[in-house]
Amino acid sequence: MAKMATRRRSVLQDPDEVLNLAQQGLDLLKRHLKWLVLGVGLLVLGLTVWGVTANLQMRREARAAAAFEQVRPQLHRPQPNPEVLKTLDQVIQEFPGTAASWEAELYRANILYQTGKYAEAAKAYETLQSHVPDWAPLAGESLSYCYEALGDYGKAAAVLLPVAESTSGPLQGEVRRRLAWLYEKAGNRPEAARWWQKLVEQPTDPLLLPYLQEKAAATQGAVKK
Repeated sequence: MAKMATRRRSVLQDPDEVLNLAQQGLDLLKRHLKWLVLGVGLLVLGLTVWGVTANLQMRREARAAAAFEQVRPQLHRPQPNPEVLKTLDQVIQEFPGTAASWEAELYRANILYQTGKYAEAAKAYETLQSHVPDWAPLAGESLSYCYEALGDYGKAAAVLLPVAESTSGPLQGEVRRRLAWLYEKAGNRPEAARWWQKLVEQPTDPLLLPYLQEKAAATQGAVKK
């Protein structure tokens, strides 16, 4: 410890050595200064770009919402107006990827289905299912109705299956009954029997239980044959 203290005092007492150390520190700072300045510059640039992009996106979302609000009153009429599809298409094409454009796509799909354009409606629901995860169950169930209307019961059951597996609460029984029926219509008796049996085993309306037991027994009997 005495030697270290002596060394410290000798350094402080030697001005040349102090200057030497200071110069070395300055040289080191100069060598790294440009990288430090570059890093800070890139950080500032990144934050600026992010801020500008976020601001532009907010404005774009606001414009899309305003455009969609203009057409909203026409969407709640008793009979769907096919002409409104053109306006919805404009919102979708002008503001792709915005919340308003996805809502417009949903209404567009509904109108297409209601007017009997099942293939076009199916494509719209497929787009929603793949691009808006929060709407995937709704899109999947709606898509199953499109395939059912097209006579493709197997495909209708396939897209409804994830919905039936994830749905809970009051709608669960309704979705599962429809899935069992679709499998039955598609000629997939083993899957139909499995889902009818699930309905028998889960709590249900006592008035429906005899019907469900009958369906489960009938499909299971058909599978054994």
